[in-house]
Amino acid sequence: MSSSFIISLTIARLAALFGGTALPGLIGLTLDHTLINQIIKKNKLDSVIITGTNGKTTTARLLGAVLHLAKIDYCHNYSGSNLLRGIATTLINQSNLTGKLRHQFAVWEVDEATLPAAIKALKPKLVVITNLSRDQLDRYGEVDTLLSLWQKALDRLPQSSTVLVNAADHRLKTLRHKNLSYFGSAQPGLGLKYPQELKAKFNLDNLWAVEAVCRKLKIDSRLVRQAALSTPPAFGRGEVFELNQAVYQINLVKNPASLKAVWQMIYDRKHLNQPLLLILNDQIADGTDVSWIWDAPLPGLAKRRTPVVASGRRANDLALRLKYAGLKPELIMVEPKIKQAFKKLQSLPGTIKYILPTYTAMLELRRHLNKDPWN
Repeated sequence: MSSSFIISLTIARLAALFGGTALPGLIGLTLDHTLINQIIKKNKLDSVIITGTNGKTTTARLLGAVLHLAKIDYCHNYSGSNLLRGIATTLINQSNLTGKLRHQFAVWEVDEATLPAAIKALKPKLVVITNLSRDQLDRYGEVDTLLSLWQKALDRLPQSSTVLVNAADHRLKTLRHKNLSYFGSAQPGLGLKYPQELKAKFNLDNLWAVEAVCRKLKIDSRLVRQAALSTPPAFGRGEVFELNQAVYQINLVKNPASLKAVWQMIYDRKHLNQPLLLILNDQIADGTDVSWIWDAPLPGLAKRRTPVVASGRRANDLALRLKYAGLKPELIMVEPKIKQAFKKLQSLPGTIKYILPTYTAMLELRRHLNKDPWN
């Protein structure tokens, strides 16, 4: 270990005393850009990278639950901080003063645009790609741009590594690697049966991804079902809570694919007349381009009989989208302030109340509810 590495790690560990999911890693990488690679090399850490437009957090959580059931010790950027600085923070927090970890295995949720740098730093054993769709044009550009970026990253991946790709996403069929194989609806694996509430397509894709990883790692795939039954949803991903004798469900929506999937779930449940709060922000973590709300179909609104609350920094954009989707103008309640919007939702009668926020809106809502943002 070089002296610069030890100094960088020490300073970063001191920064970690003040908390934060990214700052210690940012400091450590600024002082020594090879910090991640040196910790990985020192510990001979086997890593699984999970990336894609949607499903990264849930798939990583499920895989972590399987590893726990299999009694395999691992580290994981559990907070969801999925840039290099978040990965570095996890390694800094879980290593000793010389960079030694007690783990020999790691699960990393990785931002789509960060994949090339993550592959270079982590040299993973497995890369899982869940899907690819239009998301945050201000950050990623169109899907072809990101797909080209991913292929260049896979070109630098060790030939001994394995790439697992969702067979249901035809865009991903152009990706190439010596050890690339598919999972998903076209490759249904062991056909394990899952609880009815997990059978939305986006959840099945996550479960199939974890099954595929288990087969590659020679872990009993039957543990996936057990993990699915015992693992609560990642924060904001179908999370259910009760407040004042009412039931609420939070579903993160951040792009056309996620909004379409969540809306279809509500539609299939015949819950489109249940109380509904949509929150649209346009901060950096959400994506500053919110035109994506026009790309997702919103069937059933013309027949809705109960109000929809539109909130967030772009509440008026949401209201306009709802009007053009067929919702009667008198049923649109516009309240930009999230705290006040939630009070309006509370006032609406219903058996279950749905909240569909973008990322920063979800964090603000959770702060209002005094809920740990990373549970």
